[in-house]
Amino acid sequence: MKTKKKINVGSKKGDRYVLAMATEGKIKSDELCEFIKRNSSISEQDIKILMRTLAEIVNENIEIGRGVNLEELGVFLPNIKSKGVDTVNEVTADNIEQVVVNFRPSTKFRHDMEKIINNAIILNFFMVT
Repeated sequence: MKTKKKINVGSKKGDRYVLAMATEGKIKSDELCEFIKRNSSISEQDIKILMRTLAEIVNENIEIGRGVNLEELGVFLPNIKSKGVDTVNEVTADNIEQVVVNFRPSTKFRHDMEKIINNAIILNFFMVT
């Protein structure tokens, strides 16, 4: 879909029109669990236990500063956003504004997404013209 975006850096500052991905909401855990159940021999209860355990493992590792690599999907990495200061002596934990988890998709996942996006753009092009 086409959308208006305010650009604050570079030589072409101001309102610009860009392509944005139109999303259809989010899949919930129960729906994901049902999909896995239909496509495997794992019971729904076991799938829920595995998903809960995976979330706990990711959380525990992020809390101690370790990334978690789910090879087919990508890497979850802990990160912080902090205020910039003038000197190294002013850098303290008080400068932390937000603790975040970044996700870096695997090469395979990224390539799969590029194919989907390219197909969607082509489809949209033919529907509009």
